[in-house]
Parts: sequence; C-alpha cells; structure tokens
Amino acid sequence: MLILIIEVGDLKELQTLDISTNRLLTLPERLHMCLSLQYLTVDRNHLWCVPRHLCQLPSLNELSMAGNRLAFLPLDLGRSRELQYVYVDNNIHLKGLPSYLYNKVIGCSGCGSPIQVSEVKLLSFSSGQLTVFLPAEVKSIGTETDHVLPLQELAMRSLYNTYYKLIKDLNFLSPISLPRSLLELLHCPLGHCHRCSEPMFTIVYPKLFPLRETPMAGLHQGRTTVSFVAYCCSTQCLQTFDLLS
Repeated sequence: MLILIIEVGDLKELQTLDISTNRLLTLPERLHMCLSLQYLTVDRNHLWCVPRHLCQLPSLNELSMAGNRLAFLPLDLGRSRELQYVYVDNNIHLKGLPSYLYNKVIGCSGCGSPIQVSEVKLLSFSSGQLTVFLPAEVKSIGTETDHVLPLQELAMRSLYNTYYKLIKDLNFLSPISLPRSLLELLHCPLGHCHRCSEPMFTIVYPKLFPLRETPMAGLHQGRTTVSFVAYCCSTQCLQTFDLLS
C-alpha cells in the first residue's frame, strides 16, 4: 500500500481505483493528478476528511466513500459536471452535503447522528435545530449581517483575480511573499461560491436546506438527517441563493 500512495499520481491513464477496506486515514496525496480517473471507491476505511484537490479531477464520474468517519465534504464536491454519482452512506458524523450535489445521484443513508458539537473540534453552523460541521480549512463563518469581508479574504481574492486569471502561474510568488499555506490556497481555493462561482479562501457564508424539505426526501424515506449546504461568498449571494430555483 505504501508504493501505491507514493506512485499513484504518476498513473495518468488510470480510470478505476478501488482502495476499500485498507484502514486508510487519508487519501494518497497526489491522487488529484490522476487526470483520467473516472471511478474511485474508498469504502470502509478510517477517512475523516476528503482533500479539496479531489474536486479538480476532470473525469471523475463516480465517487464512493461509504463507511468512513467523514464529518464534512469539500465545498466544491459536485461542482464538476462529470461527477454524477456520490455515495457517502454510513458516515454517521456527516450532516452536510454541498449544494452542488443537488440533482446528482447520492447515497447518504445512515448519516447525521445526533453527535454533540463539542465532541468534534471543527467549526459548525446551526440553523434552527440543524447543525453541520464545516471543512477544517474554513477560518470563519459569515452571516447575513456581515457586510464587510475580512482583510485577509479581500487580499486573497484580489491576488487571485489579479494574477491567477491573467497568468495562470503563481510560481513567481515566492514563499517569502506569502506563507506556504496561502500560496496553496491560491492554487486551489477553499471553494467557489455556489451562487456566483467567486473563489473563497478563508470565510464562507453557509445556508442550510434540509434534505427532508426538498423533492429528494422521498428517495431516502427518513434514512438520513443530512442537509444540503450552500456555501456563498458574500451576504448578497447568501440572501439570493435558492436551491430549488
């Protein structure tokens, strides 16, 4: 298994990968470099998170992560039109599905146990009696009353819009210019606004849509208590986003 983790990123023609039941705590670091990968199965491991870089796989059509320990999913999971099938059944701590997964084929039975927020050291967002955990990279949560973005977020968006879209190469920004963690965020943002696709780097404005209140409720028949989560980039997008429109 060690050889797989080191070399999997070099398998440019790999289309199907099943690494289920291997007690994995994390996925191979270079997995997002398997640009031909279409079917990925990682069931029955010990995964607690999914790297956001996985959302960059251009050919991924089916992703199965059932029976792990996931508490959250990447903000951009489902943004790719190629990804049509996502199975996260029996991840009992998982309560939120990115709204990009709406109208995709999803399996989420056995998700959303009534775990106490204090038991998991992650940022959480509550609406009424619903609470979802947010990805560990999220630094802060915006609300409808927060009309001014934090300075760091404004700076990151400015850098991204000025350099990345024009040059598509951030190698000229040395580690002396920015901390390595921020350079990595510029290469792969935390996510993109579910309303306008603006990249987000440190703050998100979440909005919950309980699955039981959507037309998809009948497909799951009470076997899950998860919600769809729209991650927005601003107060304006938060107020205008509508999952069903």
